[in-house]
Amino acid sequence: MILNFLLIHFMPGDPLSNMVPKGARYQNLRWSLSEKFHLNASLPEQLVVYLYNTITLDWGVSYQYNRSVSSIIFQDLKWTMLLVGSSTFIMVILGIIIGALSAYRRGSAFDVSATAITLFFYGMPVFWFALILQLVFTTNANPLGISWWPQLPPSGYYDVGRFGPELKWELPIILSVLKYLILPAATLAIGSLAGVSLVMRGALVDTMTEDYILTARAKGLTDYGVLRHHALPNGMPPMVALIAMDIAFIIGGAYQVEWVFNYPGLGFRTITSIGDLDFPILQFIVVVGGVAVVVANFLADMILYYIDPRIKIS
Repeated sequence: MILNFLLIHFMPGDPLSNMVPKGARYQNLRWSLSEKFHLNASLPEQLVVYLYNTITLDWGVSYQYNRSVSSIIFQDLKWTMLLVGSSTFIMVILGIIIGALSAYRRGSAFDVSATAITLFFYGMPVFWFALILQLVFTTNANPLGISWWPQLPPSGYYDVGRFGPELKWELPIILSVLKYLILPAATLAIGSLAGVSLVMRGALVDTMTEDYILTARAKGLTDYGVLRHHALPNGMPPMVALIAMDIAFIIGGAYQVEWVFNYPGLGFRTITSIGDLDFPILQFIVVVGGVAVVVANFLADMILYYIDPRIKIS
C-alpha cells in the first residue's frame, strides 16, 4: 500500500490544475482545494492520512467528480465483475473441453489445430484483438459484406438511447446488457483460452498413462466414462491453480478491453483517472485489484484442499 501511494504521487502533473476551471485559477480557489484534499500537506503527512483512511475504510473524495471514491468504484466494480466473471466462465468451460478432447485425441488433426489456433489468439495483444472483433462485428458497417453475419454493438454497456440513462433491471434491459457484453467477454475469453486448454491437455496426458486408467479400461468402461469419471477429476487440481493465477491476467486485460469498447468498468475508470490525476480513485483501484488476486488465490488453495486428498494443511 505504501508503494501504491508513492508510485501514484510521483506521477508527473498537478491535480489542482485539473480541478480548477480554465480561466479561474485563482490562488484562493487553489488553496481551498488544497485544504479540502490535504494537498498542501507534506508527503509523509499525506501518507499517514492515506493509511488511516484505508484502515477506517474512508477512501476520500474524488478530485474530478467530487463524490466519495467508494461510491464511484463500487458502481464500476459491478460491470468489471460481470465482464471478468462471464469471460472467465467461457474460458474455463471451453478450455476444459478443448484440452480434454486434445488429450483424448493426442496427435490427431484436432489436437494440432486446436493447439495452433488457441496459441494464435493467445499471442495477439488484447487491445488489437478487441479492435479486430469490433471491426468485424460492428453494427455500423459489415466489412465482409455478408447479410447473415451477426452484428453486435461496437461500444457501450446497454442501449442508453432506447432505455434511457437510468438503468433498471428489467428483461429487455438485461438482454441489451448481455448483447453489449458479448464482444468484450469474447475478447478476454478467447485471448486467455490457450493457457487453460494446454494445461488441461498436459494434465490429462499425464493422467491417461496412469495404472488406474488402464484398470478402468480393462473393467470395460467406455472411453467417455474413463475420461469423465477418472481422468478429469485427477486432472483438475492444476486447472484450479491456473484459473486463480489467470484472474490477474484477465483483470489486466479487462483494462484494455473496457477502453476499446467504452465499457464503464474499473479499467475504463482507471485510464480516465490517470489523465485526470485523480489520486484517490487510482489508489483505491490498485488496492481492489491486489485484493482480488489475493482472494482468488486463497479460494483456489481452499478448493484444492477439498478436491485433492494429497494436500494437507500443515
